[in-house]
Amino acid sequence: MIVAAYIANLAIAVWNLQLAALGIYRPNGDGYVHSCFYSLDCLGNAVAGGDPRETISSRAGKAMQNGRAWGCVLCRFLNIFQKDHCLKSIEVDEGQRAIIPDGD
Repeated sequence: MIVAAYIANLAIAVWNLQLAALGIYRPNGDGYVHSCFYSLDCLGNAVAGGDPRETISSRAGKAMQNGRAWGCVLCRFLNIFQKDHCLKSIEVDEGQRAIIPDGD
């Protein structure tokens, strides 16, 4: 059952990336390049066992709030580029499809 859910999550992420590359999928109404990078970010999260609709930064922010070491390290690194990036990126309505939940 877990394998089927993992494959389904990967399929969703790849589908969204394909639609972004074709210019059809535009989350938040963003431009073409941002949509492609957003979709790649979600694909990376899905490969790591996360929700294919959630970014790695959102997942890391939730993990940091729960005291998970990997989330704290990644968020500290991302703070170099944008202060409180992970906290600003948390998507409270995403994460339910994660195979390996990090924000619960």
